[in-house]
Amino acid sequence: MQADDAETILVASSDTLQRSMIARYLRECGYSVIEATGFEDAKIAIAHYQVDVVVSDAEMQDGTGFDLSTLIRAMRRPIEIILTQSLVKTAQVAGDLCEQGPLEQPYHPQRLVDEIKRLRGARIASNN
Repeated sequence: MQADDAETILVASSDTLQRSMIARYLRECGYSVIEATGFEDAKIAIAHYQVDVVVSDAEMQDGTGFDLSTLIRAMRRPIEIILTQSLVKTAQVAGDLCEQGPLEQPYHPQRLVDEIKRLRGARIASNN
């Protein structure tokens, strides 16, 4: 399955193994991927790159995906956000910040690609 042209995905996770596995899979699907080791790295990436979608752990060592979501919304940037986490409470909080609650971990990388395509398709449809 191939990505749409020029889509850049930021993958933010303190979990090196999870982050690199997801990033590799997304690259194989044709996406441009930026990896961030946590909240601070993600903030820097968003400030310096055109990012279309952020995939972030809800909880990272130096911040939260919720903080990152709040920052992106405050910037009024057209960036889709997908939070990942396994806690039920996380889903409740994420519902206020995201289209849907977080993907439950562990998740298959193709499920993430499907969610990215769904979000991007919805945004394109709403702009037409």
